[in-house]
Amino acid sequence: MYRVTAFFKTHKVSRLFDNLYDAIDYRDIADAHYPMKVTFEKGVAPMRTWVVNCWNVVMDHEKNPLSVIPDFSTRHLIMQVLAWMWCIVFGITVGSWTVFGISAVGHVLLLGAIAITVATFETAKRKPAVFNLRRGYHTPGRSRSLWIDGRRVLLPKGDPGGEHE
Repeated sequence: MYRVTAFFKTHKVSRLFDNLYDAIDYRDIADAHYPMKVTFEKGVAPMRTWVVNCWNVVMDHEKNPLSVIPDFSTRHLIMQVLAWMWCIVFGITVGSWTVFGISAVGHVLLLGAIAITVATFETAKRKPAVFNLRRGYHTPGRSRSLWIDGRRVLLPKGDPGGEHE
C-alpha cells in the first residue's frame, strides 16, 4: 500500500494505491500542480482498508479466484455452496465449545472447510474449464422418448430430453 500526499497552501490531497506504478504516476501528476510539498509513503494503510480488501478477496465474485469461471450462474452456485458449508461449520463450532470431543470435530470441520475453499479457488484459478457444463449432458432419469396421442415418439440422437428442454 502506498500513500501519496500533496500539500498546497489551502488544502492537502492524499490518495492510497495498491500498485507502485499508479502511486508514482499520481505523485508526478500532483507535483505538476506546484504543491508546496509531496510525500510518498510505503506500507501505510488504515485498518479499514485492509479489512475491506480482505473481504473483497473472498466475497467479491469479480475479485476472488472464481472470477475466471466464465458462467456467472456457475460462479454464483459455487459461492452459495461455499457459504452454506461455512454456515454449517461455524454453527457446529460455536455451539460446541463446552464439550471437547464435539469441539475437536468442529475444529476438524473448520480446517476441512478452509481446505475445500482453498482447493475450489485454486481449481478455479488454474483450471476454470472444470466448472463448465458439458453440452448434451442429461441425467439418467430423463426420458429418451415422448408419448404423444397414445404413441411413443423417440427423441433425436443429440436431444438431451427432459421436460424443460
